[in-house]
Amino acid sequence: RFAERRPGVPTALTFKVDYVNPNDPDGKPPPVRRVVETLAEGARFDTSVPERCAATDVQLILFGESACPPGSRVGTGTIRIDTGFPEPNRFLHEDVVFFNNTNQLIFLTTDRDTGVHVVARSTIEGGRLTSQAPPLPGTPPDGGALDLVDTRLEAISRVIGGERRAYITTPGLCQRHVWVNELSFTYADGVTQTVPSLSKCTRKTSPEQGDRP
Repeated sequence: RFAERRPGVPTALTFKVDYVNPNDPDGKPPPVRRVVETLAEGARFDTSVPERCAATDVQLILFGESACPPGSRVGTGTIRIDTGFPEPNRFLHEDVVFFNNTNQLIFLTTDRDTGVHVVARSTIEGGRLTSQAPPLPGTPPDGGALDLVDTRLEAISRVIGGERRAYITTPGLCQRHVWVNELSFTYADGVTQTVPSLSKCTRKTSPEQGDRP
């Protein structure tokens, strides 16, 4: 969801998912391999706004956050991974930091117990973010499954050529009081699930009337 309800303004973007096995709600979820986030029509990413991180995967794994300039950091979050192993080793808890690169979002995860880093890179095309789930160390042959994801990309803007531009911008219009973002999940068995995510917005009428819900 967008943090902002106003049309055409810089916004943060939150992403919260609870993956569940429909046949066994208490069991390990089916491993997801690909996630595509498509923002509502008119919304967009602009990776020219924040600084860029040119670090390689090896540099990120060795040096962590220090491999990237501070201005390229665009968000944070947490991820819980279900390994499928018995307790107390069932879940891995990961902290994630996001960095900007040209048409790319870099995920740097750090395991809370071991300090091990894993790097993944998502591609950005206009208002679409495509992520591939990387193989995870210390998990069974079929891979650990994403269980809980709670992340946030921040509202970042700066003036470029006399114009204020934003890393993430809400759609320019609010119709029917809601924007619809779309999420598409492709799992290890090839099944794809597409779901809408509603984000409330405020319709602007006129300067005299201001905004109305």
